Amino acid sequence: MAASKNVSRDRLVKFEFTQEIIDGFRKAAQIPVDFFNKEGQVLINKQDNANAEDFGKLLKFEFQGIFYLKDDLKKLLAFGKPTETKTTKQSVLNQEKTIQFAKQTSALIDDLKKSSLSSNHANFIHNSINDLLTDFVSNPEYESGLINILEILGIAGVSLESELMTKRTIVAMGMKVRNRKILGNGEDSGDKKDHLNLMMASYLLDIGYSRLKVQENPKLTPEEYATIQQHPIISYLMSLTAPEVSTSIRTMILNHHRPYRGTGVNNNFPDQRTIFNKLMAIRDKYTKETGKERIISDIQDQISLIANDVTSASLDEDISILSLASEFSSLTSEQSWRGAMTPDKALKIILNDSFFSYSSRSIRHLVDYVGSSLTNNVSIINPFDFVITASVDSEKSVHFDICRVIKVARFQTRPLLERLGTIQPIIKKEKRFRITDFNRETIKVDKRKARFDLEKTVDSTRIIYLVDPEINAPLYESATHLTTS
Repeated sequence: MAASKNVSRDRLVKFEFTQEIIDGFRKAAQIPVDFFNKEGQVLINKQDNANAEDFGKLLKFEFQGIFYLKDDLKKLLAFGKPTETKTTKQSVLNQEKTIQFAKQTSALIDDLKKSSLSSNHANFIHNSINDLLTDFVSNPEYESGLINILEILGIAGVSLESELMTKRTIVAMGMKVRNRKILGNGEDSGDKKDHLNLMMASYLLDIGYSRLKVQENPKLTPEEYATIQQHPIISYLMSLTAPEVSTSIRTMILNHHRPYRGTGVNNNFPDQRTIFNKLMAIRDKYTKETGKERIISDIQDQISLIANDVTSASLDEDISILSLASEFSSLTSEQSWRGAMTPDKALKIILNDSFFSYSSRSIRHLVDYVGSSLTNNVSIINPFDFVITASVDSEKSVHFDICRVIKVARFQTRPLLERLGTIQPIIKKEKRFRITDFNRETIKVDKRKARFDLEKTVDSTRIIYLVDPEINAPLYESATHLTTS
């Protein structure tokens, strides 16, 4: 039915819920028009003799977004005037302070191109991010409001480098705060120190780029790619000149491209030997120089962590936050070789590349806790969408199922699903393993169309791909056919 009801997006208008209209629907006991998702698929049919359950289904879509046909506007006007704009959540970032932060970041980047990171730089950065964090958590809507960073940076007029650093720091802050609230009071509280350390690492992790000279081109030569790979250690070395940057912050900087240690073929964890050998060589060089004791001590600490494979759940979580914030910031920024993606498309791209890159928990931090906040209250996973899940059985074999979303309750990544069939991924390794597509010829239909609720499951099943018609039209068409088979 969904396929036969599809309409083009240009015929749709977003429905803005007002109490006047909803009360009018209830009084007339009807839903007077068809309502659609943003892809033009019917979510709720018009209905006479509508009851409380029907209105409950309608109201469920208030935060996810629901649309009606432009031609049906007159029918809705009979129940009250739909508001042209309605912000269901408050913006939580102070525009003036954020723009000032971004402009100060531009000045700092210019400074670092010709001088070392100093104590004055480090103290300035710490104070600036502390002001941002304090202001953020002082907003009564900080846990659910819109993190309006894209809107603010769109008018800030700063360099790409500043845009990326500012955006990355804000997104990382939002993920950390909403996943683990600041429980203590004052700057000396352990919770706030953890948050500030993460923000400091997010701010500094790419400063190594200020010393690199590579083409702004997605098709890098092997030599240029090898140079790019060195930026974490260059950023780390640049941070050593400021004693105020702690060893724990430097550990995050050094490891921010190592977000996920999977199992079996899912393990895409990069080898640490290159970084280990470079740190050893730098340590040996500095031991011959006087006055380098503090720097040698920090390098030795990092060497020991790598040699002994020391990590923790908290460190792994923070590194994933840094990596996700970096990816989102890059995808939503205009580069010389591509335009900026919309925030919802960026989240879809990250989700679709997550199997080898992030744990289910990390993706939930981004999509469920701050996702709609970054997309101006637009969900990326909605009823009638198609998704692909991955699960691991007792033999450590991975199974991929193509499913239809039936209902989304509290969390986007944990919906009620209907299993349409199995499918096999196309896995390739270039610089790393990744799923490049799915083989439509391997689809095996599940005639039972079994339903399962990810919110209630305790196994390893997770959504690893959203079948979006704009991203993968052939796969979307195949999934649509499964609903009628």
